[in-house]
Amino acid sequence: MSGEATDQKEKVCVTGAGGFTASWVVNLLLSRDYVVHGTVRQPGDSKYAYLNKLEKASVNLKLFKADLMDYDSLLLAIEGCSGVFHVASPVPNSLNDSDPEARIFQIILS
Repeated sequence: MSGEATDQKEKVCVTGAGGFTASWVVNLLLSRDYVVHGTVRQPGDSKYAYLNKLEKASVNLKLFKADLMDYDSLLLAIEGCSGVFHVASPVPNSLNDSDPEARIFQIILS
């Protein structure tokens, strides 16, 4: 497939592309010359800079802002893809402070 135009390469979507496991999936797909549509919470955030440094990322990686609880934001990322690697997990926006397990989860996320 090398040498072909980007729009002729097979496209796949990886949800949660900035996460540990998903970033390895992204790396593998890029190495196999796929165009990868990766979903992240904030594409311009510097914490995702390492994704853009992956081999072939400058040509074959596009990051999309997506919320797993918002169908339309996922639809934009998935559009035109032949497959989806759903690696992300939704994170609730608000956690009940009276629930100790939820509070621990909130601490871990911050």
